[in-house]
Amino acid sequence: MRTRALAAICGALGLSAISAVPALADPRLDEIVYSPYVENRMLEFETRIGQEVGGGDLKGAQTLVNELEYGVNDRLSLALVTAVERAPGEPQRLTSVGVEGIYYVGQIPKVGIDVGVYLEVAKGTGGEPDGGEAKLLLAKTEGRFQGLLNVIVERPFNGPREERFASYGYAASATWRTVGNLRLGIEAFGDLGDDHGFLNSPQGAYVGPQLKWEGRPSGAPFEIAIDAGWLAAVGPDRREAASQARINVELERRF
Repeated sequence: MRTRALAAICGALGLSAISAVPALADPRLDEIVYSPYVENRMLEFETRIGQEVGGGDLKGAQTLVNELEYGVNDRLSLALVTAVERAPGEPQRLTSVGVEGIYYVGQIPKVGIDVGVYLEVAKGTGGEPDGGEAKLLLAKTEGRFQGLLNVIVERPFNGPREERFASYGYAASATWRTVGNLRLGIEAFGDLGDDHGFLNSPQGAYVGPQLKWEGRPSGAPFEIAIDAGWLAAVGPDRREAASQARINVELERRF
């Protein structure tokens, strides 16, 4: 039974890489706000879609990311990741296949902030460069409240020399548990600059309401987690699109 479930998830991951719906343009369109926590022996299949909505240079751009992740122990998880993009006016294409890892470091004494690190290495396809991404993952949970902050750095490994520089950004959320497993709050994704200028000019962002829910449907062999948001463009990003729609769905089962 476990073998069949794993085979089905792997098949879905592979199929999405071949026939997936489009993607990307805004470099943060494929992001989610990660927590630093790892669940031991938890197998997760995650699919997320982000799309630019409304008028702008990136109108209609979309990204689809799939991840197959497994919690090796209480501190380390590893995942296989595929990304498919559709820029405005271009056909859909697979742009990268990579591996990622999340490591839970621990909690900072007295302040109660949990810390983790995220590393990803991706092989570019369809003319895209290979690249790497690192994130500092921070979390603060108190009562019904949870705040998450990711500080992001990413860099291509090859391609034209003038394009081989690091860029910086962030992803953040603040949510409150309301009824049952439903959490409501706000999330934001934005840029901090790059090696040519860090915070030396106005930076854009997308900010808006967030909804999160997780639970096990009656009779289902797995849990479902849903994370959805509709974010408005702020600052220079208003030239790209008026807003973004994002949804992330996870199927989880412990083995």
